[in-house]
Amino acid sequence: MDVGMLAALGLVLSTLLAALGGIFAAFAKLPLWQMPLAIAAILLAVSIPSMIIAWLKLRKRNLGPILDANGWAVNAKAKINVPFGASLTKVAALPPGAQRDLVDPFAEKRKPWGLYVSIIVILLLAGSWYYGKLDKAMPPRIRSTTVLGTNAPAYQPPPIMPQVAPMMTPKP
Repeated sequence: MDVGMLAALGLVLSTLLAALGGIFAAFAKLPLWQMPLAIAAILLAVSIPSMIIAWLKLRKRNLGPILDANGWAVNAKAKINVPFGASLTKVAALPPGAQRDLVDPFAEKRKPWGLYVSIIVILLLAGSWYYGKLDKAMPPRIRSTTVLGTNAPAYQPPPIMPQVAPMMTPKP
C-alpha cells in the first residue's frame, strides 16, 4: 500500500462516518413516536425493491430461479401452468386408511429444566428449614427446632438460671 491509497481510504472512512453521524443526529432529533416509523420506513426502503423483483419473477410463472435459490440447481425453465400451480397450492389430504403420527422420532431430546429447577428449589427450602432459617415463618408444630428437637442446628439450649439458695426465715 502506498501513501495515496492510505489517504484515499482515510477520506472514504471519514466521509462514511460523517454521513452516519448526520443520519444518527437527524434520527436523534425526531420525536419519540416517530422513531419506530423511521425504522419501518428504512426497512421498507430496503425490502420493497426485493419484493418487486420477486413479484416480477413469479409473474413469469417460472419456478427455476426459486429452485436455484434453494440449492436445487435447475438450469432449465420450469414453467408453471395453471394445473401445476393449483397442484402446488392445494391442501394435501391423507390417503384412505392412513393416520397421522404426531410424534417426531428425530426431534431433539428436550432437557427437563423444570424438573431441575424444582429439585433445586426443594433442596434450598429443605436446607433453609433444616438450618432454622424458616422457623419464624412456620407454625410452631413444623419448626425445625420442634421436629428435630436438640438435633436441629438452630436449637438454642435454654439459658441456665443461677440457683438461688432458699432464704432462711427466722422462726417465731
